[in-house]
Amino acid sequence: LFAILFTQALAAHAHQMLEDGRDIESLETLREHWSSIPVSMLSLYMSITGGISWVEVIEPLTDVGSVYTAVFIGYIILAQLAVLNVLTGVFCQNAIDSAAHDSELVTQHMLQQREMYVKRLKELFAEIDNDGSGNITLREFQDHLLDPRVQAYFESLELDSSDVWHRAGGICERRSEA
Repeated sequence: LFAILFTQALAAHAHQMLEDGRDIESLETLREHWSSIPVSMLSLYMSITGGISWVEVIEPLTDVGSVYTAVFIGYIILAQLAVLNVLTGVFCQNAIDSAAHDSELVTQHMLQQREMYVKRLKELFAEIDNDGSGNITLREFQDHLLDPRVQAYFESLELDSSDVWHRAGGICERRSEA
């Protein structure tokens, strides 16, 4: 669309220059970047990818009128800030999604999570063990289970305090049976 607009405007401007008998050398700069739709498309593409200086491409447009200069700048803004950033975002998101599904990374993350849980549980049990015996009695466990800090520990481990109490009771019953 932009290539058609610029090619049309510059072709009309070149025709007017020839009718007025103006400098033929300035027509060469028009032809270099805007002589046909494919050449215009290439000039626009090279402008947004750094293949050509904007000054070279925009100079013939300034002779035609400031409106075309503004449209060219608008094209650059649209292409670089919007379209290219969106494409970059899509590629980055695909790379992130691919990495998230990489089984090796998932396994490594799960092992790290497991180590964190074990560490936090050890810290919790060390706090619950009042007598420092290395063992937790049912009474010590029950007393600390009502402590908001202990409940927060279990919640951070995604465990409900009532579930923990029932599981601890089940463990104690199995040990007493053995």
